[in-house]
Amino acid sequence: MPDRPAPFRPGRLRLWAQALVSRLRVQSAERRLHESAVHLACERIVSQVNPTLRGLPGYRRRLFPVAERLLAHGESLLSAIPGPVTLDPASWAADPLVNALFGNLSQLQQVLSGRAVQRWLQDHPAADGELFGLLLAMPQERRQLGMALIGDRVQRDVQQTTLGFTDIEVAAVADGMDALRRSLLQPVVDVMVSIGHARIEAREERIAQLDAAVRMLKLKLKVVNPRVGGVDLVLGSSSAHLAEQARLRGRIDDAERDLADARRGLANIEEYLDCLINELDHPERELHFETMRLWLDRMNIIRDRCTEGAHEIGLVRARRPDRPGRIALYVHFPRRLVQDPDQRLADIARQIGG
Repeated sequence: MPDRPAPFRPGRLRLWAQALVSRLRVQSAERRLHESAVHLACERIVSQVNPTLRGLPGYRRRLFPVAERLLAHGESLLSAIPGPVTLDPASWAADPLVNALFGNLSQLQQVLSGRAVQRWLQDHPAADGELFGLLLAMPQERRQLGMALIGDRVQRDVQQTTLGFTDIEVAAVADGMDALRRSLLQPVVDVMVSIGHARIEAREERIAQLDAAVRMLKLKLKVVNPRVGGVDLVLGSSSAHLAEQARLRGRIDDAERDLADARRGLANIEEYLDCLINELDHPERELHFETMRLWLDRMNIIRDRCTEGAHEIGLVRARRPDRPGRIALYVHFPRRLVQDPDQRLADIARQIGG
C-alpha cells in the first residue's frame, strides 16, 4: 500500500516562517553592524590621511571595499596571534617561552606594570582578578663564545647564538579576550594605512623638491637673461651668458619632465583618492606574520632539536614590506602583579643602582 503524504500542519508552517523571519532579522542586524564598522573605518582613514577627501562626492562609497579588506585582514592577523599565555612566577619557572622572554621575575613585573596597563587601570579602577593583554617584544640574535659538551668533553670558545628580547611591553590590556581583540582591530588597521600613506607622502615630498628646484632654476635664468646680448665690462662676453642660458634651459626642461612624472596620479584630489585606494588595496602586503620555531635552553642559547635540556619555542613575528617587527603574544596575568607607578620607579632605580 503506497505511503500517504504527511498531513498539512499549519502550526509547523507557522514555526518555520517565524524561524525564517528571525534569521533574516539577525542577518539584517549583522549586515547593518558590518556596514557601520566599515563606514567608521572609512572616516578614520580619511582623518588619518587627508581630511579634504570628504569634499569629494561618493568618497565613502569608493573607499568602502578597501576599508572592508583592511578590516578583514586585521581580524585575520589578530586571530593568528598565539595565546593567551599565563604570566606569573609559576609560569616563569615552568614555561620555557615565558622564561625566554624575561630574564628574571622583576623584569616580568615591570613589563606588567607598564604605561598601557597603568592607563587602563586608571580608566577601570574597579578591575580585579585576571587581565588580558597583547605582549610585544623585539627578538635579537647575538653571536658569542661559550662552552659546550661535545661527546664527553667540555669544549671552550664554542661559537653560540643566543636569542634575547628588547623593547618588551604590554601594548594593550582588557578584562577579557573578546574585548582585547576588539580594542586592537582599529590600531592594526591604522598601521596598515600609515604604511600605504607613507609611500604617498614620499611622492609628495619628491614633488615639493622638484617644484622648488624648477623655481630656483627659473630664477637663475632670469638673472642670466639681461646679460645676453648686452655689454658686461666685468664678467666677459655675451657668448658665455648664452651658453649658461642654454644649460639652464636644459636643466629646467629635465626638472619639469621629472616633476610631471612625479605628479602623475596626484595632480588633483580625485587622483589622490584613486592613488590611496591603490596603495591600500592589498593589506596582506603591508603587514603579515611570519612563524619562528627554534629550540632554546634555559640560557636562551639556540640549540639543535636533539639537544638535551632544550625546549621548542614557537613565535609569530610581524613583518612590514621594509623590515621585520616585533613578536606578538596574547597574555593573561593577575591584577595583583601590577605595581603602582611609584613602586615600579623605585624597582627600576634599584636595578640601575645595582
